[in-house]
Amino acid sequence: MKRSCIAMLAGVMSLSASAMAQPVKVFVLAGQSNMVGFGVGRDLPPELRSQPDIWYDHYNADAREGGPYASATSTDWGPLEPKGDARRYGPEITFGRAMEAAFPEHRIAIVKVAQGGTNLVDHWGRGLPPDPEVLYKSQLYHTLLGSLDSATYTGDRALRYPDEVTRLDGALARLESEGHDVEIAALVWMQGENEAGWSAAFHYGDLLRSFIAAVREDLRVPDLPVVLGRISDNLYPANGGPIAVGREANIDAVRAAQVAVAEEDPRVAWVDTDDFTPRAPDDAYHFDSAAYQVLGQRFADAYIALASGESTSSASTASGTGSTGAGGGGAGASASAGSASSTSGAGSAPSTSGAGGSASAGGASTGSAGGGSSASGAAPAGAGGTSGCGCRVAGSSGPGPGAAALALVTLLGLRRGRQRGRARGVRSS
Repeated sequence: MKRSCIAMLAGVMSLSASAMAQPVKVFVLAGQSNMVGFGVGRDLPPELRSQPDIWYDHYNADAREGGPYASATSTDWGPLEPKGDARRYGPEITFGRAMEAAFPEHRIAIVKVAQGGTNLVDHWGRGLPPDPEVLYKSQLYHTLLGSLDSATYTGDRALRYPDEVTRLDGALARLESEGHDVEIAALVWMQGENEAGWSAAFHYGDLLRSFIAAVREDLRVPDLPVVLGRISDNLYPANGGPIAVGREANIDAVRAAQVAVAEEDPRVAWVDTDDFTPRAPDDAYHFDSAAYQVLGQRFADAYIALASGESTSSASTASGTGSTGAGGGGAGASASAGSASSTSGAGSAPSTSGAGGSASAGGASTGSAGGGSSASGAAPAGAGGTSGCGCRVAGSSGPGPGAAALALVTLLGLRRGRQRGRARGVRSS
């Protein structure tokens, strides 16, 4: 008997002859709590509550200790839908729908491994020892890749959970057992809030570069596209955020590093989150439900631009008006509210019907995330018909070693501008 949900759902998940002939596009989503997501599943439109035409395999390290997200962990491929007893979701819901619309000749599959409160220093690096203070968050790189992880775990680095069912290798094996060819399409990474609160912020760029290089090496995809979510300016204490006064430079450093890594690498893009509404007045770390839907669409638009080989200048926020918050819009970007956004699907890009402001979000409501919602529920298009993806896609040649310094200077100036606006009682849009 085949274990796979693919076989069980075959009757309702029929593939066209074209799709059967193409490899399954597997997207790897990873990071901390804003990748886990706090979207409320019951508020989704019906067409996004369960998407059996998109395959989904999800892991959360809460499963190691029976934490609140333990029930969200999958045992096999299944429909893309909110997970766990609380039926929560992250950006995968609209990201998957946009990918299905953009690449109709491929089956879309998403593997997500995310855990709140984790960092690259202690939890996500390749070959790390277990974290003695938070054991259940240990060695998430291995958890994500499984046997694809090339590190040697011996001595004090021995695997804390050696019998754990790891994700990507197992997920790929199940697809291959069903006779599918597989393409690992991209890594989508939403993380960095943890380091923004302590000294690791000032090493985040190097940590992120090493992480991306390790993933590419272990997957044997040296040019693997990577899409980063830049951490939100909601974190600044002047914006009501949770990080202490005096540590604004830490937030600056992480945000600047994320922009710089994308500037340096033509296969990395970043997307903006500065216009997202916090989920609660006392929780500026996390976004509201609508924001996760917009975030998924922005990730999709950025990936499509990378896949097409497109180079763009920094895009505005979803509303097309730009974010002038603390670092809003990114280095060299926030002043360009009217500059070109990513025109997903241009040139040699795949069909993007539904990606970037059309029907791809399946009618999702994106009400309070930044500039509101379009009729389709996707992120509204910016001026001039651009996608409004809020992304920065690096061109074929980066700006050189001064990128991080330039980004940091720009972020500092923008943050001061936003703080002055708040002092006048006006939040920048």
